[in-house]
Amino acid sequence: MNWSEKDGPMEPRYVALTKLLLNDISSGVYPVGTSLPGELELAEKYGVSRGTVRAALDQIQTLGLISRRKRAGTRVEAAVPRSPEYGPTISTLEELVQYGADAQRVIHSVRNLVIDLDMSARLGCPPGTRWTEIQTSRMSPVAPAYPLAWSHVYVRAADGARIRNLLRRSQSLICDLICETTGTVVKEVRQTVRAVGVPAELADKLGAQTGAHALEFVREYYDQSGALFEVAISVQPADRFSYTTVLQRQASPNP
Repeated sequence: MNWSEKDGPMEPRYVALTKLLLNDISSGVYPVGTSLPGELELAEKYGVSRGTVRAALDQIQTLGLISRRKRAGTRVEAAVPRSPEYGPTISTLEELVQYGADAQRVIHSVRNLVIDLDMSARLGCPPGTRWTEIQTSRMSPVAPAYPLAWSHVYVRAADGARIRNLLRRSQSLICDLICETTGTVVKEVRQTVRAVGVPAELADKLGAQTGAHALEFVREYYDQSGALFEVAISVQPADRFSYTTVLQRQASPNP
């Protein structure tokens, strides 16, 4: 089955290719113990670029289905992913942004609201101000059964009006859409992470048990003047996410 890079404009090309290759591996087109064709051959077979093939193979290797060795090619190690969930490891802000860009965003609702006292304390927005709430989920490119995360994103009402029509057409990060349409520059992102239970209202949407272990991420986006222009609150079941930081000891000053 050939696939053209022009198909599925809302789906990243490597995601569609990943799904095709996963299906070919699980159905025995490429049996366990055999080698996959080379990148150029795969690119020609599926009608995509070599970069797209490489990105798809990266995803499949993450799932444990293949191994890749220099001069030995790509070997099929398993027909079934070792885990049904996609768990990215994030160590920098750049990787955090890339994770948001790679995972497919689904828009579930958009509504305008006036911040009350409870929400003011929760979000850090002045009470009585008008904001737009956007409910979104992030889907794994290779395990789309349930979302990786469910988010409530709050942006200033004026910004929400500018990006409203773009949300369903673009996979760009919401903060990037705001920057592109308003000239805003992201100066700082403050992130708070805490352990929570999956809220009852999100359990069915996430395919998780109420109260199951989860992480809540609260990200506050500040512009070049120091003003808060976006707050994103995301809940991610614990088995669908990993977060890695690297700490290095600073060299001791010379005596």
